[in-house]
Amino acid sequence: MKDLEYIEDLKQLIEKEEIPAPAPIEQRWTASSKSPMSPASSVKEDDIFSWVGIIMYLPTTDARQRKDITEEFFHYRHLTQTRLWDTYSSYEHWAKIEVPKDKEQLTALQARLRKRFPVDAYNKARSELDPNRILSNVKLEKLFPSSDTI
Repeated sequence: MKDLEYIEDLKQLIEKEEIPAPAPIEQRWTASSKSPMSPASSVKEDDIFSWVGIIMYLPTTDARQRKDITEEFFHYRHLTQTRLWDTYSSYEHWAKIEVPKDKEQLTALQARLRKRFPVDAYNKARSELDPNRILSNVKLEKLFPSSDTI
């Protein structure tokens, strides 16, 4: 069962890298979704999706401590991405992605999202239904640029 193997590998990664990950690790399961832009989208109605929370809490108001915690979070996220995601076909929910400031990282992220989601169909629907981009925002424009702007 790949969902439990992922958690075992995640636990080993946390221990090996001495990541100050909060416990317990959040894991839940849902049915598939018919929405093509859902991370749980599947043509198989009986598919089950596992969700694992990569969480860091900011329990302090001290700016330096918050910065250190945030940096540790992104290190933790990067390790899971580079060591686990492709092996387990893992994807973040696109609405929770922190858009990278680095252009190469953003380009790689856009390509990864295009592998999983029907970005061209999504952008076509956005253009037809919201031509003035009233329902858009900077995150959507960066994550799902039109094919001609990539």
